[in-house]
Amino acid sequence: MSSIDFGQRFKQAAAKPPTAFGKNATPGTTVYGRIAEIGEQPRLKFNGAPGEVQKDKQGNPVMQVYITLDTPAGLRNLYPTSRMERAIGTAMAKAGADQFAVGAGLSVTYTGTDPSDERARLYTAVYTPVAAPQAGA
Repeated sequence: MSSIDFGQRFKQAAAKPPTAFGKNATPGTTVYGRIAEIGEQPRLKFNGAPGEVQKDKQGNPVMQVYITLDTPAGLRNLYPTSRMERAIGTAMAKAGADQFAVGAGLSVTYTGTDPSDERARLYTAVYTPVAAPQAGA
């Protein structure tokens, strides 16, 4: 008999917003919306058992950033890779933004695979900072 509470596990899975870019996303796919949440969570082990967390050499959980976007289709989670982080950083610089903030706008487009590594995806992004309050408003 298993000690796993499958009911709780399924409820937790149902409560998570879907991933913005699935493995079958095609180049040109864009996800955009208002940033609803930014956080960090343990990274799941690739090809591991369901719910198995990736560990570093010291046995500590490897953490990953997630960004929840409030899109027209509902909440969607982004799990930025280094290439997506680079695209978001470039977009922030173009927007003159110092901070990545809840409430700001973010649009991320999957542009294709990296010619030097076909497993790696390339992205572009547009970041729209939260509007500063008007003086006297």
